[in-house]
Amino acid sequence: MPFIVDIDPVAFSLVGVPVRWYGLILVVAAAVAIFLTVREARRRGIVDAIVWDAVIWVAIAALVGGRTLYVLQNELGSLAEHPAHFLMVWMGGLSFYGGLVGALIALVVFARRRGLPLLRVLDVAAPGAAIGQAIGHIGCLIGGDSYGIPTSVPWAVIYRNTNAMAPQGVPLHPTQAYEAILLAALFAGLWLGRHRLERLGEGVLASAYLLGLAVIRFGLFYLRDEPSVLLGLKTAQWIGLGIAILAISLFVAARRNERAISTPSLRLEASQS
Repeated sequence: MPFIVDIDPVAFSLVGVPVRWYGLILVVAAAVAIFLTVREARRRGIVDAIVWDAVIWVAIAALVGGRTLYVLQNELGSLAEHPAHFLMVWMGGLSFYGGLVGALIALVVFARRRGLPLLRVLDVAAPGAAIGQAIGHIGCLIGGDSYGIPTSVPWAVIYRNTNAMAPQGVPLHPTQAYEAILLAALFAGLWLGRHRLERLGEGVLASAYLLGLAVIRFGLFYLRDEPSVLLGLKTAQWIGLGIAILAISLFVAARRNERAISTPSLRLEASQS
């Protein structure tokens, strides 16, 4: 029997401004991600102050990137009439990949400005990003954002609240829940296996995250109610292919860097013996 979702996406109003569950859950997701990132950064020799500075960069870049891609894909036509709507991120409407690309660019620039090893920075950020994104999709489920195609599976969801973004009264694939569960599993794999992965070289953990993310979203977008744009694939699937290529390139760079570091050590040991 389908699950009924009849929750008002607006949790409450604050001085006349509606505060949505999406925004509240986004705050929780960010808090969990930051907590784990700080913990991992300490283990990898990066002090708290640097992490908090990076959080500001990443948060701004992710919001701008996520909102920009969402508006370009869904609301470009109405933006001329209501340009201020671009800033209303608390209303929902953030592109997952737009936020990811924005965050990656911010980390690259931040690492260069601070003289930090980029591959290490990416590794530190990867587990927190995975669990933060998993939690964030709970907000999408409540508000009806990123909904799936109609289905007859017994675990389908039916939206009844008129403020939800999903169609009313239609059994839909709960793609938001699928993604939350799969991203949580990805986080568990990264977190539990991070010591083993980092022994393969700095950057391997981040490449595993990006590749896992790309695979998850590529598959799930077959269940998303969005039009194909080229060769039967949707925009997010093409972006996912690009992310997968980036992940593989990052893995190759990480392994090459690790071999470059270990080879002189082996030569030194051989000469000493």
